[in-house]
Amino acid sequence: MQSAINSMKYPAKISLPVDHMRRILLLRAVGVVGQMVASVWVFYYLDLSLPLQPLSITLSILCLFSLATSFFLKGRSRVTEGALFFQLVADVVFLTVVLYWTGGAVNPFAWFLLVPQSLASSLLSYRYAWWMAFFTSLAYSLLVFFYQPLIYSSHMVSMDGQFSDHIMGMWIGFMLSTHLMAYFVAGMADSLRKRNALLTAMNEQIFRDERLVALGSLAAGAAHELGTPLGTIDVLTHELARQANKLNDIEMVDNMTLIQGQIKRCKDVLSSITKTAGEDKYSTGQVQAVDQYVDNVLAQWQISHLDVTIEKHLIGPSPANKMVPELGLTHALINLLDNAAQASPEYVSITINWDDKHLFITIEDKGKGMGELQLQQLDKPVASSKDMGLGIGIYLTKANIERMGGHISWENRVGGGISAMLSAPLGI
Repeated sequence: MQSAINSMKYPAKISLPVDHMRRILLLRAVGVVGQMVASVWVFYYLDLSLPLQPLSITLSILCLFSLATSFFLKGRSRVTEGALFFQLVADVVFLTVVLYWTGGAVNPFAWFLLVPQSLASSLLSYRYAWWMAFFTSLAYSLLVFFYQPLIYSSHMVSMDGQFSDHIMGMWIGFMLSTHLMAYFVAGMADSLRKRNALLTAMNEQIFRDERLVALGSLAAGAAHELGTPLGTIDVLTHELARQANKLNDIEMVDNMTLIQGQIKRCKDVLSSITKTAGEDKYSTGQVQAVDQYVDNVLAQWQISHLDVTIEKHLIGPSPANKMVPELGLTHALINLLDNAAQASPEYVSITINWDDKHLFITIEDKGKGMGELQLQQLDKPVASSKDMGLGIGIYLTKANIERMGGHISWENRVGGGISAMLSAPLGI
């Protein structure tokens, strides 16, 4: 099962907590730059006297702390939830110190303490979110009672003074907060949605692999059980063919020959189930041209479909690209051709195209087609357009194609019938 999971065609590593940590560092850098710009603006244009030395020391320590955190992230593929919480607590502490030196709760930017709280609520568990709520509430409450007042050149600013400046500052703070939260929080929420989508896809892939393992076990058991009756049928067929030759019954001889061919094919299939179970995924291990590979598959398929009319169209560039054939791809093509032949024996069309990396095949028939609901259920193990079909062939076809990194889809043709379109990597 581990090898099946490793073969899934998803990004090799998704380290969302690391991405969150980088976003927090970026947001902190934006905050430091904003505080520096605001300090210069307030000091020179609003006639406010600021304690520049404590502010400079605080921001310098914050910058060093951020650099240490960035070094901590190097080479890491995972960051714990506790580490994210610690970084957000550090942001609350440093912001509280800055606000202490710049008016406390009087500072219109004091409600920036809600930014770490919003991040914690979006990214961390319920327990950490409530701890963050406790720290931010405590920090804001302390700033109401303990702070260094803002000082104009002529007087100090209290909670009641210079209310218009306070309102203007709150407006600026609100505008900045909404844009920053829209960018950073929305980006982190998008990462969470991508993670959930990835986990859903991985769960579906694991479920599909489990079904394939179960089907493989059933196939191995069936191969063992069917060996004896097939051998008996083969012996009886030879006897019937010998008797038909004695009676000079040409039609019976032809029928017996066809039956013997079908029996041989069944034996070959059962033999391949046990023979290739532990072998490499490549059917031949030899590099072939795309057109040569398709010709070999069609020749193998037409042995048991001599009465089916098939049209082949090669539209790829010449000379044909090379590929490494996979046994799964061969089985998938044969299943698709079988379904097309059963739907319309009078017409089956196969169109082959390729580029430097992929093989593209379209198989069409002129059968009765399928309803939209049936088309949507074709990747389920019980979907089938045949009266007695179980849909396992189509299910295995889709699983094989997706396992090798390809894609397959079906749609109804305009003139009637179904068009199956698949793409698979050439493996070179």
